[in-house]
Amino acid sequence: MNIKKGNPLQKGSTKQKDGYNFAIASAAEIIDLLLYAPKADEPEYRIELTEAYKTGDVFSVHISGIYLDRYLYCYEADGKKIIDPYAKTITGCEVFGKDENKQHLSRVCLSKYDWEDDTAPEIPYHDSVFYKCSVRGLTASKTSKVRHKGTFSGVVEKLPYLKELGITAVLFMPLYEFDEIGKFPQLYDNGYGKYASGPIAGRINYWGYTKGFYFAPKASFAWTGRKKADYTAEMKDMVKAFHKEGMEVLMEMHFQDEPVDFILDCLHYWVTEYHIDGIHLFAGEAALNAAARDALLAKTKLITVFWNGEKKHYKNMANYNAGFMNVARKFLKGDENQLGDFVNVSRYNPVQSANINYITSHDGFTLFDLVSYDRKHNEANGEGNADGENFNNSWNCGTEGPSKKKKIQHLRLRQMKNALMLVLLSQGTPLLLAGDECCNSQAGNNNPYCVDSELSWVSWNSRGMAAEMTAFAKELIAFRKQYKILHMPKQLLSYDSLSCGYPDISCHGSSAWYNTMESYNRHIGMMYYGRYAYIEDLCQQGNADADTFLYIAYNMHWEEHELALPIGYNECDWQVALCSGDKGSAVLGKDGKTVHVKPRCIAVLTGLRKKKENNKKTNRKTGEENGHS
Repeated sequence: MNIKKGNPLQKGSTKQKDGYNFAIASAAEIIDLLLYAPKADEPEYRIELTEAYKTGDVFSVHISGIYLDRYLYCYEADGKKIIDPYAKTITGCEVFGKDENKQHLSRVCLSKYDWEDDTAPEIPYHDSVFYKCSVRGLTASKTSKVRHKGTFSGVVEKLPYLKELGITAVLFMPLYEFDEIGKFPQLYDNGYGKYASGPIAGRINYWGYTKGFYFAPKASFAWTGRKKADYTAEMKDMVKAFHKEGMEVLMEMHFQDEPVDFILDCLHYWVTEYHIDGIHLFAGEAALNAAARDALLAKTKLITVFWNGEKKHYKNMANYNAGFMNVARKFLKGDENQLGDFVNVSRYNPVQSANINYITSHDGFTLFDLVSYDRKHNEANGEGNADGENFNNSWNCGTEGPSKKKKIQHLRLRQMKNALMLVLLSQGTPLLLAGDECCNSQAGNNNPYCVDSELSWVSWNSRGMAAEMTAFAKELIAFRKQYKILHMPKQLLSYDSLSCGYPDISCHGSSAWYNTMESYNRHIGMMYYGRYAYIEDLCQQGNADADTFLYIAYNMHWEEHELALPIGYNECDWQVALCSGDKGSAVLGKDGKTVHVKPRCIAVLTGLRKKKENNKKTNRKTGEENGHS
C-alpha cells in the first residue's frame, strides 16, 4: 500500500486510474481512515491522517498498490466513528424505523452499472402531469398487491398503472438516507460546535424531511438492501424503467445549514450518477441562486417555493407554493369573493418559471379527507392533536368523517371530481397527491409525519366510488393532453392577438362577454380558442383541431345557474364532453346560447366552429341569375 496526500477537491471516496482518493472536511487535528474488508467487523487498515494531509479543514489521502473496490470505510476522531458526509452507501440501515446497532460503513466504490441507452425524456413543464408520493408509502400497504412492498422495485411494479393514468413524472419525497429515528448522532454535531435538532424520541420521521446522508439512497427503500452492500443498482433500475416509459423521476432534497458548495455537489451527483430529472429543493437563498445559475443543471427541473429569475433558453425552474391550493380550496367549497382570485390563479403561467398547481400535498388532508372533514384528527401523532394546520379550507359535506348516507357520498364524489378539474383544467403544471385518484384517506390526519402504518400508506381502493374516481382522473388527464390550449408554454393574453375574431381565453357570466366578479358570485364560464395553440405549435402531433372551442362552466354555488355561451349554434356545435355531476347536470339551452349547470358542478363543453359557405361563389351565382356578366 502506498499512501500520500490526496486531492482535497474530490470529496468522499473516488476511484482513480492509479488508486483511490479520500477527502473529508473536519475541524479535528487528527483523523483516522478505517478500511474494512467485506463482511469484516474490525478494520483491516487504520490510516492516521495528520496535519500533513490537511488543506484548510479538509483531510485528503491517496492510496495505491491495493485493490479496495469492495472494501467499506468510515473515519474516527477523538474515539468517535464518523460516516463520510459524501458516503455513497451506508450499511446498518436496511430496516426502516429500526436501529439494529450495526456499524454504519460505506462502500469505497459503487459497482459498475450499465445504463444501456438511457435517455432523459426532458418533458417541458407545460406538458407534464406530476404525481407526488413516498417510495415507501406508495406500495407498503397490503392493498398495493405488489411483491416488493415499500421499495424502488415496488414502484416499478406500479409503473404500468401510472403510465395508464397519464402521469408523466413522479415527485418522490426524500430518497436519500435520512435519519428517521435518531441513529446518526453525528448529523446533529457538525464538528464546529453547531447542533441541529434530531428526530423526536420515540417517533419515526416517516416523511424524511430531516438531516441525512445526502449522497446515499435510502437502504430500506431497496429490496436488495439487506443482501448487498451496494444496493444502488435497484434505484438506478427504477429510474431507467421510468425513462423507458417516457416518464421522469424527480426527488425532494431537504437541506438545513449545509454549505452552498456541498448542496451543489449533491445536486450534481444525483443528476449524473442517478440520471434524476428534477429536484424539489429546500435550501437557503444563496444555494437556490447558485443552483439556478449552474450550467450543469440547466436542463434539470429545479423546484422551490418561488423563483423570479431571468428567462433562460430552457425553462427549468418552477414555483411550488400554496397560492393555487388556498384559492382553489376556498372556491371549491363555495366561499364568498373567490371568483376573481380563481380566474387569476387558473390562468397564471409566468415566462421565467413554471407554476406547480395542486389542491392537496403531503402536508395536509388527502383529497378524500378534504371533502370529509372540517377539522384535523391528528391524535395518532401523539401530540394531543396540537400539530398540523388548523385552517384547512375543507368542508365535510354535512357530516364529519365517514358517512353511509348516499346523498353525502354523491356530493363528496362530485366535489372530488370538481377538485381534480380545478387543477387539471388550469394552466401551469398539475400535481396529484398519490392515492387521491382512488379515494385514499388518512382518517382526517393532516400531518402524519411520524405515522408509518396503513394510515399513512396509500390504500389502493378499486371498487365503487374509488373505481369511478380513478376512471374519471384518467379521462380528465387524457382530455387535458388532447387540447394543447389547456397547457400552453406561456400565459394566455385574454385578447384577440391573432385578429381572428376571438381572444385566446375569455370569461362569461349570465351574459356573454361580461365578467361577473361580484363577491357573491360563484359561477363563471371560461372559453378557450384552440387556434392559438395551433399557431403556437404547428409542427407537433396531438394538437386538437384548430377551430375547436373549449368552454368550461364552473358553478361552485349551492344553487343552479345559467351561463351564456358567446357563440351560438349557428357558428359552433356545442357538446358536453366532461362533467363532474351525473347525466343532466349540464344542459344546453334550447336557443343554443346558454348552458344550465346544476349546483356544485363543473362541465366542459367542446365546440367545433362551423365552416361558412364560400361567399364569392354565392355572389357569382346570384349575379348570373340576375343577368349580369
